[in-house]
Amino acid sequence: MQQYTILLFGPASALIGADRVVVQCPSACTCDELKVQIVNANPTLETHLQVGRLAVNQGFVAGDASIDPHAEIALITMVSGG
Repeated sequence: MQQYTILLFGPASALIGADRVVVQCPSACTCDELKVQIVNANPTLETHLQVGRLAVNQGFVAGDASIDPHAEIALITMVSGG
């Protein structure tokens, strides 16, 4: 199993009361697969994942990009306004 730590900010962090979530994948995950695992572990984050993006090592990645479990991963969502 691969363990991934995803940093949360703003409303997403407030929603679950933590600044990060930890999820596991059976093998190396793509960005899209990791999003599914995040929702499975924290269903209340689904809306944030639909409108947000994952950043890996401080840059946005495509859905089919493979993610290293040791990378810095953050869920970036709208924090105010539009």
